[in-house]
Amino acid sequence: MSSNPKRPSLNEWVRRVRDEEMPIFGQTVQRIISVAEDDVSSANQLAQVVLQDASMTARVLKLVNTTYYKTREQSISTISRAVVLLGFDTIRNMCLSISLVDAFVRGNARDHLTQELARAIHAAVQARAIAIERNDVEPEEVFIATLLYHIGDMAFWCFSEHQADELDALMQQGYSPEQAQDEVLGFRLHQLSGALAQEWRLSSLLREVLSRPAPRHQRARNIQLAHELARHAEAHGWQAPPTKQTIDQIAKLVGNPLEHTSEQLHQNARDAARIAGHFGAESAAQAIPLPKLYEDEALPEEEDEDHSQYPEPDGMLQLKILRELSQMLEGSHNFNMIIELVLEGIYRGVGMDRSLFALISPNRRELRGKFALGHDAPVLNEAFHFLKHPDQPNLFFDLLDRGEGIWYDPQHSTKLRARVSGAITRAMGGEAFFVAPLIVCGKRIGLIYADRTPSQRPLDEEAFEGFQLMVSQASMGLTHIAGSGR
Repeated sequence: MSSNPKRPSLNEWVRRVRDEEMPIFGQTVQRIISVAEDDVSSANQLAQVVLQDASMTARVLKLVNTTYYKTREQSISTISRAVVLLGFDTIRNMCLSISLVDAFVRGNARDHLTQELARAIHAAVQARAIAIERNDVEPEEVFIATLLYHIGDMAFWCFSEHQADELDALMQQGYSPEQAQDEVLGFRLHQLSGALAQEWRLSSLLREVLSRPAPRHQRARNIQLAHELARHAEAHGWQAPPTKQTIDQIAKLVGNPLEHTSEQLHQNARDAARIAGHFGAESAAQAIPLPKLYEDEALPEEEDEDHSQYPEPDGMLQLKILRELSQMLEGSHNFNMIIELVLEGIYRGVGMDRSLFALISPNRRELRGKFALGHDAPVLNEAFHFLKHPDQPNLFFDLLDRGEGIWYDPQHSTKLRARVSGAITRAMGGEAFFVAPLIVCGKRIGLIYADRTPSQRPLDEEAFEGFQLMVSQASMGLTHIAGSGR
């Protein structure tokens, strides 16, 4: 064992990864997990996590429209709709996967890291497909547990410096990975994976598999076989005996003929390479071993996209969202889903910095934010809380009484300025905004609000028209739902 007394302990490694190297990943994980574990969470809450990151939004929407995830012919244009159609688990795990890749592709570009990331993505795709064949009730849990199975290895190769060089040198001399880890680190990297899984409260399935070297239940066996397949295919090729032996074991696990299983696993490898690219791990995509049938297939090239912090107006996206809204009304969807889709249409389609729905209380004396999207959405939602007083002006309550939408500009809306109370100015930032009542069955139930205050971008007539159209569609859609008794 190494005689260096200053080498970091396992606990020190955990603290370093958590606090110094991957704090953003840890925070994202906790936000996503807290939403997914809350039974009363709406699609809006998960959508908020995704929409805070323009790059993640683009990649999630690209993924949901690939043949790997797509469940219908129509394209999915919004995160809210993606959550409804594919479910919390699928979108949550996409976000975790993208966050994981982002954390590592920005680190040291070591060959070992690329190989670990390639194996992880390849194995995760294989494990999910195997789980589906086995009629597993939660294949997405199997996917994420497989992806994170070697998270300690990936963290080490990404963030270590001299110790990584020492470990690599020993393995070049013929040491096994385990022997080299004992010598250089004093612990095994699978222990670091287990400790990080506990620290971040990752899936219980992952923690169970990491804590038991030889688990007996089929879900854990699924994860291990998927990693074994990815490792053998990389080291020996798809036609080598170790790889074929693993394929045979998988065929027995799922209860399918060997030839059918082999063909399916080959297709999964191709899917894994494509998905790695969509995750943003192009080097890992190139490192996933493809069967001979698919070796000459070119991976889809990633488009250079502008992932600016604030969405630009997109007329085509507005039309797609309106179409999705019409499709949603044909099904049995509820109030929240309609509101969430419309808010995303205003935010991403009209190109606003923030959009919000506020609900009026039954006694019509309290107006409180219920859903918000965009820049600092939780802060806006909390700030949007107003009480009606007879002797205090409040433009928002006026609008609910009058039933019309406005474009308020403090520089030009001189007649309205007196109705904008100090409370509104403090809460909204004192800049221009759009606001309109939401009318259901002739009753004004609340307001839709949107602005570009954070970015200081000017509002314009085209944006106001798009905003009004979205609010109008929301009112008609909710009236339709109310009238049909759903």
